[in-house]
Amino acid sequence: MRHGLKLAESWYEATARRDVYAPLRQSLAADVCVVGGGLAGLVTAYCCAKRGLKTVLLEASRIACGASGRNGGFVSNGFALGVDAIIAHVGLDAAKELHALSREGTEFVRDFLATHDPGLIMGHGWRVVQRHRDTGSLKSYQEKLHRHFGEPMAYASTGETRARLRSTRYFESISSPSAFHIHPLNYAIRLAKAAKEAGAALFENTPALSCTKDGAAFVIATAYGKVRAPHVVHCVSALDPKLHAPSGRAVLPVATYVCVTEPLRQDQIATSEAVSDTRRTGDYYRLIDDGRILWGGRITTRLSEPAHLARRMKADMLSVYPGLGDPSMDYAWAGLMGYALHKMPLIGRDAEGQWFATAFGGHGLNTTAMAGLLMARAIAGKDDAWRRFAAFAPRWAFGPLGRLGVQGSYWWMQARDRIDESRQA
Repeated sequence: MRHGLKLAESWYEATARRDVYAPLRQSLAADVCVVGGGLAGLVTAYCCAKRGLKTVLLEASRIACGASGRNGGFVSNGFALGVDAIIAHVGLDAAKELHALSREGTEFVRDFLATHDPGLIMGHGWRVVQRHRDTGSLKSYQEKLHRHFGEPMAYASTGETRARLRSTRYFESISSPSAFHIHPLNYAIRLAKAAKEAGAALFENTPALSCTKDGAAFVIATAYGKVRAPHVVHCVSALDPKLHAPSGRAVLPVATYVCVTEPLRQDQIATSEAVSDTRRTGDYYRLIDDGRILWGGRITTRLSEPAHLARRMKADMLSVYPGLGDPSMDYAWAGLMGYALHKMPLIGRDAEGQWFATAFGGHGLNTTAMAGLLMARAIAGKDDAWRRFAAFAPRWAFGPLGRLGVQGSYWWMQARDRIDESRQA
């Protein structure tokens, strides 16, 4: 690789503007203790502090060191579970309510960045493309989103799609003008700063070791201190499944991969929209600073980065855009996401009174913001909209057997995608 591949460092980390927060080395009393400094935890802490609640946030490593600072950076309405499946599970009216909450999350991110750092928005729009000729399903989906959920998705023919994305692998597409894409790590860093400015106390390199009930409060113990608070919110995703067992045992750790090219001058991707395809195991990508392409995809339950990650991702990219030639890959990294078996976020409160907001893998960044808003409003006694996620309660994910099942399912989906595309030959 001509520019020296950085497997251990993401492009986000290389371009981050980090602040430093000291570890907790004392005992504190608070109204709210948030465990986890990813996006859901940061929005929760920020919104609680803005409501006048004394808030403490504990992060085991660095702010947004996990999936929150290593993802594709897409912000759009909706969930990883498709609207048809959500309607089948809860009915149309409840599905509309859930979709409205997801839209609220999108608008929170947009409004927060417009106020605090507009430059972190890197492009507008999200285009979803077909890798085989549409039989009417994409147009039907676009119409359903508009009719039932008020989403103004625009349909594009194969010719219109290929004018923007110059690949013979693509056919029809739909696009969302309300979506956008961002630098997720710098967004998280700015959220942390805003939470601190609002009065929250943030501590890095402070793993929560235990959480126990003590009268009307919870005591969260760390190596050198503790926090006592009547409310605790667990936002640790797949990184610590043991601290809060009811949500932790329901989360599957799933890795996805991202790489970033050298700066390019190219005419293959002629849009500033974020892009993904409709395959069951699809790619996602976008143009970022200096003409670089950020390309993501692949799913595995392996928790380590494969030795030839950059080469594999580059092959995926060139299979779609051979006209890019032979660009160098300057960065490649893995992001460990948390998924629930039902493919919806886990948001709620357990029988003991502990709050949880996790399993945001595959949803985009809107759901982390949505969850933080719901947690803060619930704790402040403003509403109980979080109960709309009761239909998607935590279910045991079968531990190592569940990871094997996910891996097998991924391979099966890959095979079905190849079959679908082969029919276009």
